[in-house]
Amino acid sequence: MYTTAQLIRLKKSTPFSGSLNDFLIEWFESKKDIFVFTDEDDFNADDIEGTFKAHKKRFKETGKIHIWTGCSENSVFGSSRVNHIFRAWHDYTHIVNGLGYSITEEAIVCDIQKDQLPKDWYFEKDLVDCEIRGQAHYFFINNRFITDQRRFTINWMHNSIAALRDPQI
Repeated sequence: MYTTAQLIRLKKSTPFSGSLNDFLIEWFESKKDIFVFTDEDDFNADDIEGTFKAHKKRFKETGKIHIWTGCSENSVFGSSRVNHIFRAWHDYTHIVNGLGYSITEEAIVCDIQKDQLPKDWYFEKDLVDCEIRGQAHYFFINNRFITDQRRFTINWMHNSIAALRDPQI
């Protein structure tokens, strides 16, 4: 576990938690055939309910979940590939639990995912919380996704309210 000052000094290729990266890769190996990685982002911010219905329908009809690969260069995972795997875990959790993309459902999905981690992984649970709940709140307030997840996470851990208001992220 790092302090925020230590996190700032890490290379972009260094994950904030190697243990979390390992967990994600292991989880993904048993389900990798379900996912299709794509550079097409089919999330419609103006129709999150319709977007979820379309994603659920595609999974029911094809057994596949499409994972957008954009904006993955500055993630807490230090690797675009592991960021994609995190998105796969996250979207899988949404779909198999029938939980859409509303702010409330994002919070529930966040709790489900944190509960899947070992009990004593407090830092990793904070990272997951920031990745899901923090970024969902940022989107709700700013009507756009975060482009620099590493910076947002560091800011969030230092002062979550200020992080939500930072227009540079």
